[in-house]
Amino acid sequence: MPKNELDDINRHVKAEDSRFLSSRSPFYHTVRMLARYYTRMNAVLKPSGIDMARWRVLSLLAEGKAITVSEIAEECVAHISTMAKTITRMVSEGLVTVRTSSADARSTEVMITPEGLALLEQTRDKVRHVFKDALRGLTKTEVQLLNSLSARIFENLSP
Repeated sequence: MPKNELDDINRHVKAEDSRFLSSRSPFYHTVRMLARYYTRMNAVLKPSGIDMARWRVLSLLAEGKAITVSEIAEECVAHISTMAKTITRMVSEGLVTVRTSSADARSTEVMITPEGLALLEQTRDKVRHVFKDALRGLTKTEVQLLNSLSARIFENLSP
């Protein structure tokens, strides 16, 4: 990002100013960006028979290890009851399997099935196009900065 553009943003965004002005609110712009992202992602995923929620679960599970419903809900910033319903639907669709955790019998672990992996693979090119479109014109450094700032703000807002 050019220095003059960053200076312009700094002049307009004042963290101590709580008045809502859309032009000065990174949260306003983030919500708009995410709404558009979800709309695009759901549009490319729908022909494959899944939505963003199920795609995110499959993506997390594709990393290879079984994780609990609670951990998935935490990663996806979703209510555990909502995530449990999503997982139940995915079990009936053959995308994931579940088992009682050997470490904690109160927890349910979720694993991706070969069908779930195949569906995730089938969607990769479509999803890659959404990512490329979204990040078009940004440098590697700008993407890293966006990731870093987003992670820091997320942590600042964590309980």
